Amino acid sequence: MSLPMTSWFHYTTRVYNGVMALVFTFPCGGCGRTYSVYYPKALLYQLSGTAPREMGLKEDEEEVRSGAVDAARTRAEGAGRIFVDASQEMERVCACGKHLDFNIMHHPRVPQSKQLLQRRQTGLIPFPSTPKKS
Repeated sequence: MSLPMTSWFHYTTRVYNGVMALVFTFPCGGCGRTYSVYYPKALLYQLSGTAPREMGLKEDEEEVRSGAVDAARTRAEGAGRIFVDASQEMERVCACGKHLDFNIMHHPRVPQSKQLLQRRQTGLIPFPSTPKKS
C-alpha cells in the first residue's frame, strides 16, 4: 500500500498515520542532483513569524512520533534524492561545488520567468473617471 500523496511541481506532502511532513524537492542548478528538504513546522513558524515556535515544536514531535519524517526520508532516499533536515542544515555545498541555500524565505513562492517579468506592467494604473452627475 502506498502513502497518499499530493504533489505540485517541487512541493510534496505525505500523510503518514494522519500526520503530514512538509518536504520540498530542489534540484541543484549545477549538476541536477535532487535534494528533498524536510521543513519542521517550528522552523517555518520561526522564519515566517506566523505562529509561536512552541506550537511548531509540538507538531514536529508528533511528526517524528508518528513516523512521518522517517517515511519521508525513506521515500526520498529510495528515489535517489538526498534528504536534508532544514532544522539541522540550511546551507550546503553540492558535490559539484554549487552553494545551495535551503532557507525557504530566500526563494520566491511562485516561479518567475524573465519573459513574464519583462511583460509585467509596473506603476499605477489610472482608473477611468466617471462623469459628474448634473
